[in-house]
Amino acid sequence: MLNEPLKPMLLQPMLPSQIKKDFKSSLKWDGFRILIHYNHGAVRAFTRHGTEVTSRFPELNNIKLPVKTAILDGECIAFDLTQAKDQPPKLWWDDAMTRFNTKKESAVKQIAKTLRAHFPLWDILFLDGKPMLNSSFMQRREALEDIVDNSETLSITPLYNDGEELFLKAKELGLEGIVQYHPDAQIHLNTRSKNMIKVKAYQYITCQISSVRLVGGFGWGLTVDGKYVGLLEFPPNSKAIRAFNQVSKQLVTHEHKGWRYIEPVLGCKIKFQCFTKDGKLRSPKFEEFITITSV
Repeated sequence: MLNEPLKPMLLQPMLPSQIKKDFKSSLKWDGFRILIHYNHGAVRAFTRHGTEVTSRFPELNNIKLPVKTAILDGECIAFDLTQAKDQPPKLWWDDAMTRFNTKKESAVKQIAKTLRAHFPLWDILFLDGKPMLNSSFMQRREALEDIVDNSETLSITPLYNDGEELFLKAKELGLEGIVQYHPDAQIHLNTRSKNMIKVKAYQYITCQISSVRLVGGFGWGLTVDGKYVGLLEFPPNSKAIRAFNQVSKQLVTHEHKGWRYIEPVLGCKIKFQCFTKDGKLRSPKFEEFITITSV
C-alpha cells in the first residue's frame, strides 16, 4: 500500500432528507481528495485518481509524525494569504484548483507564497506497516488523533453528533455541505459506500438567459441584473429546450463568433454549488423557468 497509488472509498451522495442520525458528521471541505503517504519522514501525495502531486505542494515537507509509516486520508484546500488580515479566511474551490494545476517548480514556489495549501484529514488507512482497513471508523479516528497535531499544514476535521444541525449551519454559511461516517464501518477501497456519505448544501438563484452557444455543445449564458454569472452546460429536459427555442427566437438581438444573443427577459431558477472567486456560479443546473410563459 505504502507509496503506491490507491483508489479510496468514495462518498455516496445523499439528499438532506437522508441525513443519518446515528452517523458522525463533519463539514465538507471545498477542495480535492488527497492521500498522504508518510515513510520514515519522507512524504508523497496522490489524488484519488492515482496522480502523484508531491512536487506541487512544498508544504508537505513540513509534515513530521511520531510514527514510522502512515497513509493519511483527507482533502487539499488553499488559503489566500493576500486577504485582509482583519477578515476571517475564506476558502475558495478556485484556489485549490489553481494550486492543483500549478506544476512547474518555479511557479509552485511563487504561488505557495500567496496561496497556502492545507490538508484537513478525516481518516487513516495504514499505520506502522499495517493496513487499518478492517478497523472501525472510530478506531481509525482514534489512531489518527494520536499521531497528528493540528498545524499550519495538517489538521484533523472535527466530528459532530448532530448531522442535521451541522448541515443547516453549513447552508447558512454558504459552505459546500457535510460528510457523514458510519462509526463502525470498515474501509473498502475503490468503492462508493453508503457508510460514508456526502450531503451537499446546494444554493438557488434566479437568472436571466442572455445568450445561446451555437457551436461546441449546449450552452446558455446566464446573467443576474445584467451581470454575467456563468454558463449553463448541463442541458435541461427536451421539453424545456423546445419551450425556450420557441420563445427565444423572438428575442434575438444579434449573433457573434458562435453565439446568439437575446434580450435577457427569460428567467429561470438555477441550482449551483457555490460562487467562484470571481462571482460565477459553480456547476449551475437548470431547475425551472420563472418568466418564460409571460413573454
